[in-house]
Amino acid sequence: MAATALIAGCTSAAGDETRSAAPGLPAPGVQLIFNEQGQAALPKGYRNWVHAYTSWEAITTTILDGTVTKTPELHSVYVEPNSYRVFMRTGKWPEGSLMVKEFSTTNTDPKDCSGPPAFTCKLGASTVIFPRERTGIGVMLKDNARYPGEPGGWAYFSFGHQAPPYQKVSPARGRAQCAQCHIDNVGPKQDYVWSVKLNQPGFRRDGDNARRNLEAALAE
Repeated sequence: MAATALIAGCTSAAGDETRSAAPGLPAPGVQLIFNEQGQAALPKGYRNWVHAYTSWEAITTTILDGTVTKTPELHSVYVEPNSYRVFMRTGKWPEGSLMVKEFSTTNTDPKDCSGPPAFTCKLGASTVIFPRERTGIGVMLKDNARYPGEPGGWAYFSFGHQAPPYQKVSPARGRAQCAQCHIDNVGPKQDYVWSVKLNQPGFRRDGDNARRNLEAALAE
């Protein structure tokens, strides 16, 4: 496999609005790289993207590989900055939009933390839930040209359910593994993305929220 197939390419968005959702707004500045087998490479630098929200999920069967999680997990969602910029300004996800969800285990240290289901831990006078180790990653890409048969053109990838290093490449997952949940519970009105339905602060566009989110995330 060529070395270039193992990294996510960073592209200059200057003058490139062909994939943007609105005139005057830049196209996504990062593109997934695919190998000859159609597998996507794990993007690098995603923790420098916009952190949209973190959620906490009790012990469950994970979407990453269908196994039962050993602890509750925290899910941190990062959005490629130009994709986020376009969504905040227009309410639409442009072609090439990229989102990463990284999973982390919950701290279960018996010296400081209570048992299941929550594994809350003591920190001075406070009771908190701490992440412990990274434990997996998934990626969501909007690309109607590459995936014309998928609702909204969205494809989903999983780079393993284990501590880093994650798997270097991933094929697009079957619809039943990820997409069907978005189809059944979100639908085309929100472009199959949980951003609006979850009403998380990092995705809110009502009132002054869009401006404040852009100021906080991208200094705009």
